[in-house]
Amino acid sequence: SIKTIKTVQQLLYLTLKTFSLLVFGTVIYYIAALFGMSVFSFHPANITLLWLPFGLGVIFIHQFGLKALPFIFTGSFLANYPGMLNESSFHILHTAIAAFADTLAPYLSIQLIKRYANGHFDNVKILFPFTFYGILIPTCFSSLIIAFNLVLGDYIDHSDIYTFVPMLMFADGLGLLILYPLYDNFRTLSGPTPQEWKTTFAYGFGILLLTWVSFHFHYLVFLILPLLLIPAFQIRIHLLMGVLLAVVIEMIALSATNQQGIFDIGTQTESILMLIAYLASLVFVVTGTSLHHAELLATINLTNTDTLTKVKNVKAYKERIDELLSLFERYGTSFSMMIFDIDDFKMINDAHGHRTGDTVLIELCSLIQKNIR
Repeated sequence: SIKTIKTVQQLLYLTLKTFSLLVFGTVIYYIAALFGMSVFSFHPANITLLWLPFGLGVIFIHQFGLKALPFIFTGSFLANYPGMLNESSFHILHTAIAAFADTLAPYLSIQLIKRYANGHFDNVKILFPFTFYGILIPTCFSSLIIAFNLVLGDYIDHSDIYTFVPMLMFADGLGLLILYPLYDNFRTLSGPTPQEWKTTFAYGFGILLLTWVSFHFHYLVFLILPLLLIPAFQIRIHLLMGVLLAVVIEMIALSATNQQGIFDIGTQTESILMLIAYLASLVFVVTGTSLHHAELLATINLTNTDTLTKVKNVKAYKERIDELLSLFERYGTSFSMMIFDIDDFKMINDAHGHRTGDTVLIELCSLIQKNIR
């Protein structure tokens, strides 16, 4: 029938659309991997200081399910292959094992996030289970697999495992801790206003400038955290995570181009681990502060907002009218008020039920809000 044909066409379109998105995602994954390797890499070239593909992999699986796994594997294999080439004839096998680990980690992560963190990044209580279950456990498994794979392939010495494993865990975790809140809150929150964009760019420029200056005057690096806490109270978390991502990338890029790193102590590996630990703590503290602030604002809004219509309630009215009266008495500032009633509203409830009446209230309030400043 025509209906069946249309249904098949819709399913085919959705399948082609999903496939196209996954192919596009694979390209983004591959580019992010190459970007990470070019910013800061060790031998072999697939070990980086910031592994954004881990966060991208978690997002892809959350969005597309198991269909994303072969695409993540493909993107990882293509990105890792050049760095795994050596005299061994088993470099393809070692590349496949590395790609398997890069695919396993985001799969485990999203399953644990859904189970222990409800799949969302919307309150400060979620930060610990998200970090422990969504980051530490999956990255520990994948990092051990990658490290032992590199030892077996003679890419690294077995004594390097003790430094490579925490380095890989930090790099993977940092990518997820930045990208997932960015993704989750962009899906759930409304779009930023022009004023929010201006505020974000202003704070972002100032913090990026301070980050650059701190590589010339190292003591200034400890001012980055308090400066980041200011926008944590001013802008929403998805914008804040964008600023954090820029700061992290800048610090890693500057560390890669400067022979004397910002934490120039001990060996190169110790300096690198200190840098990663600093960045991880920076992201963790700023993210937690932003989440807690948003939670407090939501609690305040709940006490001043009607649960049905989502407009301000009598409590909010009393606070506002007292403020306006005080301004009038002190400065003579005038104000006006409009009061109206829904005619025969009781008849709507009696004839169609209270659920319909609630719908009328919700739609009317929504209509008014759209037509006033």
